[in-house]
Amino acid sequence: MMDDLRHVAHRASIRLRPIADGDRRLLFSLRRDCALQSLLLTVPDATDDAALDAWIERRRNEKGGAFLIIEDQASGKPVGYVQITQVHHRNATGYGGIVLAEGARGFGLGRAALTELGLHAYQNLRLRKLMAEIDVDNSASIGLHLSLGYREVGVLKAHFTDADGLTRDVALFERRLEEK
Repeated sequence: MMDDLRHVAHRASIRLRPIADGDRRLLFSLRRDCALQSLLLTVPDATDDAALDAWIERRRNEKGGAFLIIEDQASGKPVGYVQITQVHHRNATGYGGIVLAEGARGFGLGRAALTELGLHAYQNLRLRKLMAEIDVDNSASIGLHLSLGYREVGVLKAHFTDADGLTRDVALFERRLEEK
């Protein structure tokens, strides 16, 4: 598990970089955290090493998308990942997402990572809009997205079914990248 970074002074300086072999431990721990995955609106089919290696390869190879490690520049450690999925090239849109390890939250690293993800989407992938689906009870993520220029466009009722079979409402957000 990742060391808690709360004792380190941060300026919220991050680097987004490609996945490396040394990131497997962090990625596996994040993917195996059932409560976290449910909050992120996903229920992995399997979490054995082979399934997680296959997940990493699928995400790395998704055409037009992005799957990048968030590296905290103060510690030099990976602290999470960002992704862009479901890219529609004609419309130049995609869905952005962020996952931070618990010990890395609350330092501005998520804000820095989502800011960099928007730049990556606009400059490298030539997207004009990022969207995000967020559980209506995930107030930290909703607040972060709103503070970075996303706007809520609606709520999808009973949109996600969690591992326990309970349905969750999901807020849909968008951010036009050329505006910021």
